[in-house]
Amino acid sequence: MNFSSISLSKAAAIITIGMAFTVVVVGSVSVSVTNQNRVIMGVQANGKSLAGMTKKEVHDFFQRESQQALKRPAAVLTYKNRQWSIAPADIDLHGKVNEAAEAAYAIGRNQNGISNMITQMTCALVGRNVTMTAAFDKDKLDAQLAKIQQQLDTPPVNAEAQLQKNGTIKKTPGVIGLTLDTKPIAEELAPQFEALKLTAKVDLQPQEHPPFVMDADLAAIDGVLASYTTRFYPGDRGDNIGLAASHLQGALIRSQSTLSFNSIVGQRTYEAGYKDAGVIVDGEHKIDVGGGVCQVSSTLYNAVLLAGMTPTERANHSLPSAYVPAGRDATVADNLLDFVFRNPLPHPVYLRVSNTGSALTIYVLGTKADLQGQTIALVTEGSAKNPSLYRIWKRNGQVVDREYLHTDHYSDPKET
Repeated sequence: MNFSSISLSKAAAIITIGMAFTVVVVGSVSVSVTNQNRVIMGVQANGKSLAGMTKKEVHDFFQRESQQALKRPAAVLTYKNRQWSIAPADIDLHGKVNEAAEAAYAIGRNQNGISNMITQMTCALVGRNVTMTAAFDKDKLDAQLAKIQQQLDTPPVNAEAQLQKNGTIKKTPGVIGLTLDTKPIAEELAPQFEALKLTAKVDLQPQEHPPFVMDADLAAIDGVLASYTTRFYPGDRGDNIGLAASHLQGALIRSQSTLSFNSIVGQRTYEAGYKDAGVIVDGEHKIDVGGGVCQVSSTLYNAVLLAGMTPTERANHSLPSAYVPAGRDATVADNLLDFVFRNPLPHPVYLRVSNTGSALTIYVLGTKADLQGQTIALVTEGSAKNPSLYRIWKRNGQVVDREYLHTDHYSDPKET
């Protein structure tokens, strides 16, 4: 290659560079002139060009965009077939119109001259997107979610079996309790509101709390296995009997499970509503809070014996009781004496209580087939002071089992 060829190549390169520089300078000047007092070329928002807009025009643009977005619900929350809607006005949700307009107008203007020129050229070539954000009142959102929580939160309700006058059993399904935690919902909604992404949708997932008595527990119950009635006089003692018996209403004892009288009835105190009435303590008749409650435990004792239940903890009074035959009472005392029985049958049993104000009846509902066609009777042998109790099991009128239960020993009232 000779000297003249090299010189020509350098000259061509210099000319090319010079022309490119001229194009850049001229282009930059042209872009700057075009962008003067207006949004620069290449700026856009939501796929729409903002180039050439004045400050007021770009502000009006974002104002319209905000108004259009806020026509939609801010959020829709659903749970199964239920739905709640939160409107933008409910939480003071609004687009940051001023901030978005200022940001769009400032592109290519908020630096020094050369930097602004480079930004304007780059923006003209590759574009720049401006996203409008939003703000809302977090306290008002919490208040809206609290309203939904109040409507959704429900306590569990036990399934129920009611004995009808004609002997049939009416069953009411249980209700699963719900508890909604609103904090994570607020945290999920906040970024969507701030990005003005409406309508935000949330499928609520409250925590479920099944009731103790489920529909399945009562499914096989089809009749009364046994019942027992004792009588009393109205008054303070009768009020105690009614209060204690009310705690047994709807009690479920699953197969191989036990029921503790003291646990389900609770402490017999004035605070619990009990009154002073007659009791038997250490072989003497006295007055104390909760007098009469032992009649409830004794009525229950006889009912569950006749239903085939198995007593696991039971004690007799020191003196015979007037409301049940000797040997068939079950005394209880807070933190001292309890009556407990177990359900040995294949299916659950369920207690129903009837209180007329002078007569207490406890029914044991269950699955008739569990008794395998057997009937149960109670027989007392021995003296009234030392009675022995037997449970007689019969099928088709024939005795199939004679079960010894216990022998009680009562004091002579004259000796106390």
